[in-house]
Amino acid sequence: MVSALPTTTVTGVSLYAYVAPAESIASSFGVRSERGAVLIRVEDASGSFGWGEVWSGMPASGALHRLNLLREFVAPALVGTTFQAVQPAIARLRSLTLPIIRLAGERGPVAQILGGMDTALWDLQARRMGLPLYRVLGGTQARMRCYASGLAPDTPAARLDVLRQAGYNAFKFKAGFDDARSIPLLLRQRRALAPTEAMMLDANCGWDLATATQALAQLDDGDFSWIEEPLGPECPAAEWQALKARTRIPIAAGENLADIDEFVAALSWLDVIQPDVAKWGGISGAHEVGLRAIAANRQFCPHSFGTQVAAIASAHVLAATGGGGYLELDVNHNPLRATSTYGEWIKDGVLSLTEAPGLGFELDLRGIEPYCRASCVIGANA
Repeated sequence: MVSALPTTTVTGVSLYAYVAPAESIASSFGVRSERGAVLIRVEDASGSFGWGEVWSGMPASGALHRLNLLREFVAPALVGTTFQAVQPAIARLRSLTLPIIRLAGERGPVAQILGGMDTALWDLQARRMGLPLYRVLGGTQARMRCYASGLAPDTPAARLDVLRQAGYNAFKFKAGFDDARSIPLLLRQRRALAPTEAMMLDANCGWDLATATQALAQLDDGDFSWIEEPLGPECPAAEWQALKARTRIPIAAGENLADIDEFVAALSWLDVIQPDVAKWGGISGAHEVGLRAIAANRQFCPHSFGTQVAAIASAHVLAATGGGGYLELDVNHNPLRATSTYGEWIKDGVLSLTEAPGLGFELDLRGIEPYCRASCVIGANA
């Protein structure tokens, strides 16, 4: 990691909550037809800025609640403060949110808003230094494997061809629901892929131990790169360990863990570790988890299912961490990604980050303005 981070004084925080109608996505937890996100813009006394994203997926209208938490508790406490290292600044904010965690049971939303703020502060520091974020974190390799995520079991062959033309050669399909119908479809999809193409499965916590055991027995010969969240994060360690012993398919999870100790414990039963910068930890947390995962000889493949802010933040963490893992890129319809340009960075199954400062792109909010449900500015220009 670059040792000399600049001294930065935060002068303003802008918050934007979005909810957009989108094409329906079916999974084990139902059908969703809206996409939500909170975007954070942090500005400093030099006029530099950084962007972060807060996960707001279930329901999408949860974006409004997360914006309110940021507006009332976090942004006012950040404006006017001076920092160098990001982690102590976030630790201070977390201490201020402990009453929300304790009294209101808001562990998840608090983790999400602090994760988004962590990413924004790292982007700000990297932009001030004139370096891409992955280099500030100590990375040297800007290229990484990536995969197209969020595909339905019955995705048409023509849709996969479109994704191939866009540069993808690895694909993740939904599982964990309607097994009698979806498992034969998933096996058929695997047989139809080229031998050089990879296929992952995501059960979205849709099974218990008994149904997961039964489903994976049917899928065991399918040559899948991993099965993601076959169980829920609330399931005890003994069930995860039992399932791992019953299948040869690598087990993946992590997006719904929210504490470094939970990740450390899960290293004993997970083959693929998947923190989400917009759900917990931001850049700081995901980077630490990635380093621990690689040290434990696990695959590090950060989760992302939102806008380009979280997706490319995850790419920088993966580039800095190394290890050869995959970057997840949601390819479902999402109007909140209407202005994204990272598709130009993908070729032959590999995404290559640019050398532009920070996250490496400018965010144009005008294209998604119709979906903004609430916004505010704390501090400068308020």
